[in-house]
Amino acid sequence: MLARLLSRYWLLLPLLIIVVVVVDHVEEPEIFVVEETIDMRETRSDYYMADFQSRKYDANGQIEYTVRGDTLAHYPHDDRSEITSPRVELHREGAQWQIESDSGLFDTDPDLFTLQGNVIVKRQAETADPLTIRTSTLTVATESNEVSTEARIEISAPTWRLQANGLKSAIDQGKLTLLSDVIGRYEVPGP
Repeated sequence: MLARLLSRYWLLLPLLIIVVVVVDHVEEPEIFVVEETIDMRETRSDYYMADFQSRKYDANGQIEYTVRGDTLAHYPHDDRSEITSPRVELHREGAQWQIESDSGLFDTDPDLFTLQGNVIVKRQAETADPLTIRTSTLTVATESNEVSTEARIEISAPTWRLQANGLKSAIDQGKLTLLSDVIGRYEVPGP
């Protein structure tokens, strides 16, 4: 009885193998779309600091500038640092500049601070009145001693006030260029 059963279904086995092979070849293989990968080196910092302070000295050993902030994350891919609540102090002959903002970027070649969000610049000088500049974004190039922005600015001193769209300034030369839409107010000091 077993022999009769096997002989009856023996022909079905090759037929089933042929069907499996044909079905396997007929079905299209699934094509996978590979997404572009992200280079994690660009998005990972190599070091991180909290509540930090850093100083740069000039060739004579004098402090050129001091940087403080809540956090600093350095990214080696493009050698930039992202700073939360940066506070930059520029030490120049006869004057000290204090700059603060909500956030900032620092690039080291050349030393360039890009400050963003509620930027406040205060200058204390030995021979001039104190000065305050307010804007939304500001670039400070410490090696060339230039400050610039294309955003709306307000500059105020005890007896005068200026508003404009954009500014360029050479810190050491005392030159200030206001780019457009300048509005000024001057009050004569009292006796």
